[in-house]
Amino acid sequence: MTLLEVLVALAVLAIGVTALQGLLTASVRGIATDVRLTEALLLARSLLAEAEVRPPEPGHVEGERPGALHYVRDTAPTPHPGLREVHVRVSWEAGQACELVEMVRVPPP
Repeated sequence: MTLLEVLVALAVLAIGVTALQGLLTASVRGIATDVRLTEALLLARSLLAEAEVRPPEPGHVEGERPGALHYVRDTAPTPHPGLREVHVRVSWEAGQACELVEMVRVPPP
């Protein structure tokens, strides 16, 4: 094997390792985003489950949860008196958000 062949092999290996490092970084970043999205989705589902157990009055509610998650819950009446529309939006840094809408049954008075 000549010195030129060794240098070419090292160059090819360096390019491959650099590309692999870039893929690994993108993969870790994607996993971190998925974790935040999962946390936001779980919070949104828990807010909707809470609304199903205790139907909220129509209105607007905002709050913060641990992990820098900001939520907004809007409840609106519907044409049917036994239903309410509950809209939940959970957001975190950089304007990313998870949004869910559900109809909630209201028990008769």
